[in-house]
Amino acid sequence: MKHAVAVSRKFRNAAHLAQAHTGPLLPGGFFLTDPARIPDARAIIDRLPDGIGVIIRHFGQAHAMQQAFDIVSDCQRAGRIVLIGADPDLALATGAEGVHWPFRMRDDLRRTKPDLGLLHTMSVHSPTELRVARAYPVDALIYSTVFPSASPSAGHPVGLSRFAAAASTSPVPLYALGGISAVNAEKAARFGGFASVSAFEALL
Repeated sequence: MKHAVAVSRKFRNAAHLAQAHTGPLLPGGFFLTDPARIPDARAIIDRLPDGIGVIIRHFGQAHAMQQAFDIVSDCQRAGRIVLIGADPDLALATGAEGVHWPFRMRDDLRRTKPDLGLLHTMSVHSPTELRVARAYPVDALIYSTVFPSASPSAGHPVGLSRFAAAASTSPVPLYALGGISAVNAEKAARFGGFASVSAFEALL
């Protein structure tokens, strides 16, 4: 329990620091759900400190789509920002604040009506994708992979200095994804936001 409390404090402090870069409309950090890797996302969300938002990724799984309604309700009660992965219809149905897009679906973002009042974020995985993404109407970008990660989908880490350089020239807030922990989240937060799938399991 003491360890979880200490982890929560570190993430809360990092999120507060990151807020200087992410602005008033977005949280300092994001927890990304993954129904295959973390079946009970709500248990983690219930323990997230202030300043951490949620991105619900249902990957087309019916049970995860249904659970999205419960997660959005949980987040609304906690005053926590929540986005839905690649699904503006579900975002509107649940009352989520916006949509998170994978880079490969960037043209779907362009087709989303701008008058819906949704926030939009996008994942990028290389300097080339980062440059291309700047032409799209996004409120923030999530850049992977920043730190070394054991995730099977993780690429070669760009490192903190390159993330910092990218964040300094980005027209929108940049979030670090990949290898995030309670230890290095504050390092990323000196330049932008941070995001993770598994790091927040340490809160349990």
